[in-house]
Amino acid sequence: MKTLSNFRLFVCIAFLLSASCGLSAQDMEPVKRQTRNYFEVELAAPLKQNEAFGDDDDENFLRASGAYLRAGFGRRVTDWMLLGLHTGIEWKSDPGLVSAPVFGNVKVAPRVSQDDELRPFASFGYGKVFVLNQNRFSGDFLRGNLGLDVAVLDDEEGHQKGMFSVFIEISYYHFKPVDFESLSTFNIGLGYTFL
Repeated sequence: MKTLSNFRLFVCIAFLLSASCGLSAQDMEPVKRQTRNYFEVELAAPLKQNEAFGDDDDENFLRASGAYLRAGFGRRVTDWMLLGLHTGIEWKSDPGLVSAPVFGNVKVAPRVSQDDELRPFASFGYGKVFVLNQNRFSGDFLRGNLGLDVAVLDDEEGHQKGMFSVFIEISYYHFKPVDFESLSTFNIGLGYTFL
């Protein structure tokens, strides 16, 4: 439970910092956007400390321990905030889980430059995760992302048609069966948002 309270504190602080950056940058002229809807795709890998790192000089400190593919859709509420519904499929080699999270997502991306082509962002999600193997149980799902959005512009009209994202993420899985241990992962990934 201490991990969960630390995660909530992190979410609150990151949200307040992002919101204050967005309010301070309101006088900057944003890149024109054609629509207020979005569709997002993410591909990432959970990273884990490599146990063989100290024993072998050729081993890296971190190693990939699975992969995930997520997709979501939603609406841009303001120029710097997006709300959406996301899902996906995840595979974790240790402890050998295949799961499908379904969660609501809030993304805060304040303007920090005049040209509006680069934006740092914080993204927070909460929902349910369904394990597709190992007796098909479920649990609660939390995630927090920090990353950078790079605008993809339409050459002819100068409108923003999408965003390329690079991010790090912490995911927390709290499963209902008491005999199965809760799980936290550190992920690094790429995403693309269609506007």
